[in-house]
Amino acid sequence: MRMGYSREKLMNLFLKGRKRVLSIGIILFTLIITLIIYRVQIKKIELLHVNKDSELKKNEVLKEISRSEKTIKLYKNIFSKKDASSVMNTISNIARDSNVRLISIRPGNEENQPLYIKCPFILVIDADNYHAIGKFISSIENQSDIYFVDAISIRSQEESQIPDKELTGVSKPTNKLIVNLILSIIAFKG
Repeated sequence: MRMGYSREKLMNLFLKGRKRVLSIGIILFTLIITLIIYRVQIKKIELLHVNKDSELKKNEVLKEISRSEKTIKLYKNIFSKKDASSVMNTISNIARDSNVRLISIRPGNEENQPLYIKCPFILVIDADNYHAIGKFISSIENQSDIYFVDAISIRSQEESQIPDKELTGVSKPTNKLIVNLILSIIAFKG
């Protein structure tokens, strides 16, 4: 008795082994293809994440631009050219509310700049004290229309003699303050 395999048995073993080797080969081939597809999909997903981040940043920039455009539009409305008579009426009302007397007001020469027009107004007011002048200037600068105080000069003017209450019969001079102001309003072109 020989310990070997017959040709037929060897052929059967070979065919069975071949089927196993072929099955293992197909499985390995499928795994390799799956791994390649997986890597390609991972790269696509990473690229999508990068694109998503880029688009989110673009959206933020667009939102900021939109906010800036709204702010610019608001400032353009604030800095739009005002009618000289409405500016003079506004200043007159502020003077009355601040207890100063408006002696004169007149528009100055406009200064054309590349992006805006500067419209000055020359005022002469009188006041009893510095507090009234401060209240007037503060009210001017706190207006919704933007006014700028470009120049101011204050001088004292002796108005009259009135009796001093402390010293009967003696006159005490009173002083009025005369204020020359140049106020400007800015108007954007366009």
